[in-house]
Amino acid sequence: MRTVLHVLEAIEGGTARHVVDLVTRLEGFGHHVALPATRVGGVTDAAAGPAMEGAGATVHRIDMRRSPVSAANLAALARLRCLAAAVGPDLVHGHSAAGGALARLVARSLGTPCIYTPNGLHPARWAMAAERRLGALTDRFIAVSPSEARLAAANGLAPVDRIATVPNGVEPPAGPPVVEAAGGAEATVGFVGRLVPQKDPLAFVAVARALVARRPAVRFEVIGAGRLEAAVRRAAAGGGLEGRLELFGHRPGAAALMRRFDVLVLPSRYEGCPYTALEAMAAGVPVVLSDAVGNRDLVESGRSGLLFRTGDIDGAVAAVERILDRPELARSLVRAARDRVVDHFGVGRMVERTAAVYDEVMAARR
Repeated sequence: MRTVLHVLEAIEGGTARHVVDLVTRLEGFGHHVALPATRVGGVTDAAAGPAMEGAGATVHRIDMRRSPVSAANLAALARLRCLAAAVGPDLVHGHSAAGGALARLVARSLGTPCIYTPNGLHPARWAMAAERRLGALTDRFIAVSPSEARLAAANGLAPVDRIATVPNGVEPPAGPPVVEAAGGAEATVGFVGRLVPQKDPLAFVAVARALVARRPAVRFEVIGAGRLEAAVRRAAAGGGLEGRLELFGHRPGAAALMRRFDVLVLPSRYEGCPYTALEAMAAGVPVVLSDAVGNRDLVESGRSGLLFRTGDIDGAVAAVERILDRPELARSLVRAARDRVVDHFGVGRMVERTAAVYDEVMAARR
């Protein structure tokens, strides 16, 4: 059986879920996964490791950090080289920035082909410069959305012929959609995601402030945790949001909680292919997304969701109000979004296309 060594530092959010889906569903490969016991500076998905082990993967606990200059990562590199030499993988697959960097350095030292999936490219100049330097060590760059692929090509992160686009996927909804009309005096507008600058939860609070001034009965819910939690609480104090905005913290199984939303707002500054929006679309919740890399590929604006210019609070408010004021629009968006998930964002499709990339890379090396 062919063997893959996955390297994952970002054991939280969508990246952890992505790797769980791969090792659970990708047949014909033996999976070894190197990941830390906890993600320092983030919210650890404690269920990810056991889920991988339950699917038959061998999990190796190796301390890794997000910082590219961490001493812990130098030690991790040495341990990963020993692990890779012992396992003898047919290919190495790095996930997210730190895991991707370590995976490529390890693969180069052993002469093993390497695949890299960033699951969201940091747009900072220093980050792009680091990615360019590592591009020569990348046999295949897997972008999880077309706009991420274009960003990678435009910045020279890998040759165009080495970039593959494989969107993330979720379990397609079964049966016909159950479409509830959004709106009403006490509608609920929600945000789900890590409370970090990338997801811009402070923009969501700004949207809530503007909406509650015109619709005092609307409620707002924030599901997620992160280093901006205190800033979000401060921003939500006053401005008419007392008793109207509730923070729930990190909640496993947030997809089920989203079903009570009348609208999901995701004001991200950049994304890869966000599972939060895909889960909302599958669950029958209308989505309002920033027109950021990764987000803009999920919906056809006006047909299966609404987009607003990244950072444009007024544009986000107007989009939410369109949905709350027009139940027929909400129903139309939900139906089209569900069809879009079925046609383009199924998890089975994601796994099949990833397997095809694996086969391609190994065949090219042979």
